[in-house]
Amino acid sequence: MTDGTGALTGQWLSEGTRRVLADVARERQAQDAMWGLQDFPDGTGLPGSEEEADAAKALVEANWKSGALTWWQVLHEEVREAAAESEPAKLRTELVQSAAVAVKWVEALDRRNGMLEHRTKQGGGRAEWLIRDGDASDIDPGRLRVAEPGEFRSLLMVKAYAALGDYISDPCQANVVELAEVVCALAAGDGLSPQDLEAHRAREAEARGGFHGRLVVSDSARPEPSEGAAPVSER
Repeated sequence: MTDGTGALTGQWLSEGTRRVLADVARERQAQDAMWGLQDFPDGTGLPGSEEEADAAKALVEANWKSGALTWWQVLHEEVREAAAESEPAKLRTELVQSAAVAVKWVEALDRRNGMLEHRTKQGGGRAEWLIRDGDASDIDPGRLRVAEPGEFRSLLMVKAYAALGDYISDPCQANVVELAEVVCALAAGDGLSPQDLEAHRAREAEARGGFHGRLVVSDSARPEPSEGAAPVSER
């Protein structure tokens, strides 16, 4: 049930669903405590993934008709469909559907076996984040390591999210400078020096303008003012 805006009111949720979703929320909290914010490439939409999704779907349909369908096969089909998508909105839809099937499977386990207890894993992980080179002198060397080249960009992406979040919560010069430094590091990974980046920015600004005009676009046309009504600017 929704409140008319698409948001769930929660009234339709069974006690079993609420319990499983609470377990999922605790598990997510434990993941962040263990590993911190993480960002990786999606790795979906690869050659052959659509054929694998079609095969998984065909297996589900066949086993549904024969009465041999299993929860794993249903979840496997959803995961394969997610693996076949590369467009973000469609991938998100498939991942949410996969998560929903996993929740429903856990509910079925609880019905068959009683209310099983979920215990989140404690410890074993290590939250990590990038720091500026000059900040290392104040940190215990045992807590430091040098990122591998292959993981550096992912760590930079996480740093970018964090820096942007810091600026949104506190829009001061220090935070925008930190964000700019991260952007320069990302650009360096694409072979652009700070001077190259500024040159590209200046060319784009000359060709397309900047944001000085504070222009905002809507996904639909503004309604025409009714007859006799004053324009918004005159009210």
